[in-house]
Amino acid sequence: MVDISLVDDSYVLHRPFFVPTKDGAVWAITFTTYGGTILTAGISVILTLVFVALWDLICFIAIVFPGATTRRRHLALVTLWNSNDSWFAFKELAKYAFHYFGSESDFAYGLIFCVLAFIIYGGSLSLGIVGPSLMQVGTVAPARPSAVYYPSLINDTTTQLENYGILSPANLRALGSVDASLGTLGDNVKIEEPILLGQVGGENIYQYSYTYSLTGIDIGLQHGSELALNATGSCRTEYGWISNASNANTDVYRLWDDATQGAVVPINPYALQDAPKATFQFHPNAVNQSIQNGNISFAIVAWSAHRASIKQGDDPWYKTEVRTENISVPFNAPFWVQRSRPALSCWQQDSWTYGSQNVTNIYGLRELKGIKIKPVLLSVLERALGLPVVVNLGNGGGLSALKSASTSPNGAINAEVSSIADDLKRLILASFVLTRNVLLDTTTYKAGSGLDNIMQDENGDPADGAGDFVLSSPNFQTFSMVGMIVLLVVFVTLFVINMLLHQFLRFYTEKNPNGKAGGKTMLFKVLPAAQLFRRVYEPRVESQVDALWPCSAGFPLKEDKTEFRVDKCPVGDANCNGHINGELRGPEPVAQISEENATTTTAESLTAKEKATVDIQQTHIN
Repeated sequence: MVDISLVDDSYVLHRPFFVPTKDGAVWAITFTTYGGTILTAGISVILTLVFVALWDLICFIAIVFPGATTRRRHLALVTLWNSNDSWFAFKELAKYAFHYFGSESDFAYGLIFCVLAFIIYGGSLSLGIVGPSLMQVGTVAPARPSAVYYPSLINDTTTQLENYGILSPANLRALGSVDASLGTLGDNVKIEEPILLGQVGGENIYQYSYTYSLTGIDIGLQHGSELALNATGSCRTEYGWISNASNANTDVYRLWDDATQGAVVPINPYALQDAPKATFQFHPNAVNQSIQNGNISFAIVAWSAHRASIKQGDDPWYKTEVRTENISVPFNAPFWVQRSRPALSCWQQDSWTYGSQNVTNIYGLRELKGIKIKPVLLSVLERALGLPVVVNLGNGGGLSALKSASTSPNGAINAEVSSIADDLKRLILASFVLTRNVLLDTTTYKAGSGLDNIMQDENGDPADGAGDFVLSSPNFQTFSMVGMIVLLVVFVTLFVINMLLHQFLRFYTEKNPNGKAGGKTMLFKVLPAAQLFRRVYEPRVESQVDALWPCSAGFPLKEDKTEFRVDKCPVGDANCNGHINGELRGPEPVAQISEENATTTTAESLTAKEKATVDIQQTHIN
């Protein structure tokens, strides 16, 4: 749809609705640009947490099923259990796998979890960036049912004129947006090159053919993705309709050789001050044609005769001659368009389909089985699109209807660059745009006095389904409800699974303290980095206990003053870069030691050091 400035109360936000797509309706919800930015950030966070929970689950499985009891294998387990970051795990496990390349079991174990860590890291990083955009399904919002209006049709001259005035702004918008819409039409509109059929009286007869197509998605129907319109039409220059009743001030046409279907082109100094325009008229039997086979005839008569031109032209509507009358014209143009320009005899066939079902005309859609479009919207489509929109568009567009008028600020044109083909192209493109915006325009019409709203029920409330279409705006961000729900379910499921697995293992161990699960549960206790660090300082004598950091505590007590020290390796061990000193020593008191007590103090310190030495090779794991 063409972007039109929407009225603030014409749409609804933060309410689930269905977005029409080529794959069917998508359940979605819309936010403003600001709200969508906040939601995008939230989705990124949840996606990151999903991969964190998935990595926790992988680590849990690795601890429960280590595959071996060697110290080499448990080095990998220590890396896994203490690697909250999958990137850190990837780097360390890559080193592990490379180091044990010759050991088939340890190499395979390290490689498998190295690859898993990289997948988790890459998935978290990439989906955190592109994930939110994958959940966006457009920039549309549902119409507010109370804000839509389409006038009822009453066979009364006054109300007909008022109805015409209400709908005219939509025609002007469609014509005004033609140039802006050229890049969005794609293959939807095709206008063939003119075909020369022959000559009559020295004048060329041309045929102009066109097609355009739309779907319920283009129109914005929430439940009409399967709807499709294919309009095919053709026009031919017709010289036989020019009547002998023409005189010095008018060219008279008898359309379809019917004396009751006349069209008059004024040729007088007042009319010649205006840019060229055209008269559009349906065949008198157009309604029956629509009901019988959907092929509807209409005629177009150009008001171009004697329009001044700065250059010569030879197009049937803009064929020029040297100006003979000495009258004042803009730019002192030396040429003007010849009189008795041909009319266009046209027809258009609108083919409507819903899924695999075809109908002769739009009125047959109501009878189709399984159609999901609400009757109130079908009524609007029937009123607006029951006959070719190009006729009402051309009449409502006035001086804006023809392309040649864009080069005519004051009645003078450039006939050299003006043609029927360009005028028809403008009209057909505008017809496509008007058809595409048929529902969008209902939010812009202003209610007229005496004209009921066909989109309301008898009580004056919005009819059922009156708002079942979408409006497009760059200020909207639309997200898939299913996508967000699935993401939330996955996150909660992984979180609950992780929690239940730990609880199940704990309960099972309590009931079977001597079973195999007991040893696996102990791994969850002894492998965390804090517990391994505490083990460095644990006294090697079983009867001795570190009261300031007991085994049951996750942190040292507040009263603990033990200082962290690093010892150098023995001389000659070039590959050792140092290790933690496991002595339970507090800070050295600041005091002056006399020379005579130095020997005694040193000896006592050495004795204490020997008693407090911790065997860092000792472990609780058998």
